[in-house]
Amino acid sequence: MKKVLSVVAAVVFLCLFMIPQGSTQEDKIVQAAIETFKAQIRMAPGTEIKFSEKKESPIPGFYTVKLLLSGIDKDIPVVVYVDKSGEKVFIGNLFIKGENVTTKEAGPPRPKKIDMRSLDIEKSPSIGPKEAKVTIVEFSNFN
Repeated sequence: MKKVLSVVAAVVFLCLFMIPQGSTQEDKIVQAAIETFKAQIRMAPGTEIKFSEKKESPIPGFYTVKLLLSGIDKDIPVVVYVDKSGEKVFIGNLFIKGENVTTKEAGPPRPKKIDMRSLDIEKSPSIGPKEAKVTIVEFSNFN
């Protein structure tokens, strides 16, 4: 019984002290990607940057960090390349043999669906009777 408890304690000890080192390195790489992107790219007000994925890059010694720019009306995937030390960061398109690898990995922007029930129509300008058979709602976003 003592052997089982000591083995369990050793496993717990190793997990507690080994896992944070790897996640600290990952956090450093992701933070480098996010901070560099924020500093170098002008974003619309209200845009959030969310971490999506980190994997080995086609560039030796670098990671591909996929971020998601979440705006009011759409989500835009972005790829940033960060070296394994977290010191060198590339923002832009990577071409390999004429193919845009960055665009392929990021994917296209995705429009967000707007829940029409969240719009307060009673406070909006309107023309015509409220009990009309047909209602047309026009929505625009200048951002």
